[in-house]
Amino acid sequence: MSPLAASLLSCQRDPQARTGQSTVLSCTAREDGRYDLLLDDSVLYPEGGGQPPDHGTVAGVAVVDTQKAPGGVACVALGAVAPGPAEVVVDWARRFDHMQQHTAQHLVTAVAQDRLSLATVGFHLGEDVSTIDLDGPLSDEDRARLQAWVDAEVRADRAVTHRAVSVEEYGALDVRSRGLPDGHEGAVRLVGIEGLDLNTCGGTHVARLSQLQLVHLGRTERHKGGSRLHFIAGGRALAALDEARDRTQALSEALTCGPAEHVDAVHRLLDGAKAGARREKALLGELAELLGATLARDPAAVRALHRDEADMALLTRIAAVAQAADPDGRYVLTGGGSVGGGEGVFLVVGPEAWVAEAGARLAEAVGGRGGGRGGRFQGKGRDMAARPGWT
Repeated sequence: MSPLAASLLSCQRDPQARTGQSTVLSCTAREDGRYDLLLDDSVLYPEGGGQPPDHGTVAGVAVVDTQKAPGGVACVALGAVAPGPAEVVVDWARRFDHMQQHTAQHLVTAVAQDRLSLATVGFHLGEDVSTIDLDGPLSDEDRARLQAWVDAEVRADRAVTHRAVSVEEYGALDVRSRGLPDGHEGAVRLVGIEGLDLNTCGGTHVARLSQLQLVHLGRTERHKGGSRLHFIAGGRALAALDEARDRTQALSEALTCGPAEHVDAVHRLLDGAKAGARREKALLGELAELLGATLARDPAAVRALHRDEADMALLTRIAAVAQAADPDGRYVLTGGGSVGGGEGVFLVVGPEAWVAEAGARLAEAVGGRGGGRGGRFQGKGRDMAARPGWT
């Protein structure tokens, strides 16, 4: 092993390694009940370069975070680990997913720049979907072309390699890079896709493009004068296909038609829902007129009305009709809940001083809160069955 390669972490020297030996230099208890471990080296990848941290185990104890640290690698463990030699095991399902997404980013970046002259200016490996930020617009037509080119490269099964070079060697190579950090010394890690790309990167990647299985380029959006391209690869893309199949089957059963007719069926349902909403609005308007007029004729000192199905909009319309008929009346309107109690809304209207007192009383009784001014107090309550009687 060359001195340059030896200066890299185990996870960078052999990204395919699932287990390794490390020395636990220290173990410190945290306030949250977890433990900070400092390892001299690790097959667990510490977060960086857009790639999330590895999870795994150290001496059989679960590790839920891995970060770079002076003098080694810092891990957050769920239990204590005695200092000394320890076996480190990678959560391979998580790691391989990250390797697929990260390698897919390298592939898409290389093809987009070489074929479309679009440079990558940002990358985020998300839990569900990853994104690549490009320095120019990406049309639907260009996205389709980019997808076809990426598919062809996956089928070509090019080798993905990595190596460590000196800063001087790096300067003499044709490397796709945004440059080294100021004052960088020591090894420069390069990741290449045979015949296609050579890039500076400290992350982990698959060994061949065929291990990507599938790369799907999703939606694009404008972002800082360029484009943000969403994508998924490997197991994520295959899982998305399974989910799409299940949704398609469920929609076919719910809509009682085949996939080709889904859009038309949904439009018919939406048209029907809009027509129903118009009818409901008209009927509620008529109901508000009737209830408001009836409420205004109530001889009680405080005219109260409750409707389980009423929301604030309906209560407001009823109150407006009642007040138009008798502006001096005192009105308490409540909606929602049920005979056994439940959440709901309330509206108190009338003389301003009375409204403030009655509104506060009602809010306290139903376990809610509200407010208002100018002869109107409204709010929400947790138990509308607890509303008081009015005399």
